[in-house]
Amino acid sequence: MITRSVRDSAAMLDATNGAEIGAPYVIAPPDGTFLQAAMRAPRQLTIALHQQPLIANTVVDKEVLAVLEQTAKQLEAMGHRVIPAEPNINIEQFWHDFMVVVCTHTAFTIDNIERDFGAEHIKNLEPQTYNMALLGRSLSAVDLAHAKHGWHHSQYQTGLLLETYDMILCPTVPTSAVKHGVLPPSRMDEMLMRSAGLLNKGIDMGKYAFSSGMIEKLSQPVLGKMAFTLLGNITGLPAMSLPVGMSKKGLPIGMQLIGRMNDEATLFSVAGEMERAGLFTKAAFEK
Repeated sequence: MITRSVRDSAAMLDATNGAEIGAPYVIAPPDGTFLQAAMRAPRQLTIALHQQPLIANTVVDKEVLAVLEQTAKQLEAMGHRVIPAEPNINIEQFWHDFMVVVCTHTAFTIDNIERDFGAEHIKNLEPQTYNMALLGRSLSAVDLAHAKHGWHHSQYQTGLLLETYDMILCPTVPTSAVKHGVLPPSRMDEMLMRSAGLLNKGIDMGKYAFSSGMIEKLSQPVLGKMAFTLLGNITGLPAMSLPVGMSKKGLPIGMQLIGRMNDEATLFSVAGEMERAGLFTKAAFEK
């Protein structure tokens, strides 16, 4: 769904939330509706200011840092407390665990596509997706279990941080929008990955690709852009991106709020408060 206001987003979640039949997890139902929460002023909150990217060698643009500082000051002017604080996460292990889990699940998904729709549909996949599946097939069940254990550790450390703070404020992405075609690996990188897949028989190419630095090199341009959003992917915590800034080139800059587990209502309350205060960038909603 495409929404144009906090109210729209809250109503969307009201219409779609709830337990799915046979789902392995069921979360606690909200207290009231999210639409009501969006219209309600939040209590005074203590917010962790998360500034350090969780992917190594990622540089946050000065314009993005300026919008982050501006947003923190605006929240303080509303009566909230914003305090610098970071989750205690090993960033070297963080990206490794993410890639292992994503690559193995990509391989699983492609197997399902081939089973349900036929092998000819695999040819329509982007090369990066195909390469991720090749890597995933070279990893073991034990590799996946270790990576999932790492995810749980990141969930635990973030949960500890949110014992003290009501939510986390950080950039959505470390840069403004990038040009089309910048992120995919080069043709040579693609050839290297495909060669690794062909050599995979009898050789543990998955472990080699990680230990050699190949995967870190190939994935950094993309993962670097996800250096803040990955926290929500791995922890499963509710998060939202708010359109609060624009770059000098007229590109949107978003700030992300990450809440406690099952506390989407507080996120909607804060977002609604900011929207009513006129803090959202109007150009973000123009056609």
